[in-house]
Amino acid sequence: MTAKFSFSKFFGTDYDEDETDYPETNENENRDKVVSISKNRGTQSSKISVFEPKIYADVKIIAKKLIDNNAVIINFDTASDDVTRRIIDFLNGVVFTIDGNIERISELVFLFTPHNYHVDGEIKKSMNERMR
Repeated sequence: MTAKFSFSKFFGTDYDEDETDYPETNENENRDKVVSISKNRGTQSSKISVFEPKIYADVKIIAKKLIDNNAVIINFDTASDDVTRRIIDFLNGVVFTIDGNIERISELVFLFTPHNYHVDGEIKKSMNERMR
């Protein structure tokens, strides 16, 4: 049989690739460094935020709450008709993006919810009958 060719022997150095000691790695050690995103989302509590916007710039804070998986109740009593329309249009896009829902509570009060909220009850049924 022929001997195994070694570069270190050929060039006369003490270094041999085959004899290099690599530190042993534990596969379980590497798995602990990976964190599931859905695991953290399940531990957060759901919240409902209430807003009374006066200007269109308030929509940024409201949209952030929806994206963070919070329901939002908005009272448009203090906003002008144009601002109300613009905010509802913008939040309609946000709700569509997060697969949420919009419910009208009264003429100027709306409930915006992320996809994991379900609204049910007598108020909703009576509101739907009054709006017809």
